[in-house]
Amino acid sequence: MSERLPIDMNVLTELMRKPVIIRIVSILDITSLSILELIEYGLTLKDINYSMANGVIRYDKISGPANNEEYKALGIPPTGDYYYSHLNSKVKLTEIGLYILESIKANQSEDKFSSTTRDQYTDPAPRHVSDIGTS
Repeated sequence: MSERLPIDMNVLTELMRKPVIIRIVSILDITSLSILELIEYGLTLKDINYSMANGVIRYDKISGPANNEEYKALGIPPTGDYYYSHLNSKVKLTEIGLYILESIKANQSEDKFSSTTRDQYTDPAPRHVSDIGTS
């Protein structure tokens, strides 16, 4: 079941101007990461909550609570620590997040293309009009 949210272009434009949204979308790309992994990228819980509140990311329902082997491997007693379970929860991009990601990638492609074509067709030493007659 796909969640269909009405996308307000003004809200979307504002979200795309926020560096934290661009960073989260770029980090997540098309995969899902845990909240702890996002924190390792230098994001804060405030940044992650902001992205969730604006519908850019959401919890990945596929991931469940960590199993006992994972707790043991990390040296954490399996006490049902809520905070660890929350940090271990996976998040992924929503449709809005995917749209922002596609926009970023399209802009990067345009920038690469325009700089390549500009370099190909630009005279490396443009002349001034007065220099043309003296050469």
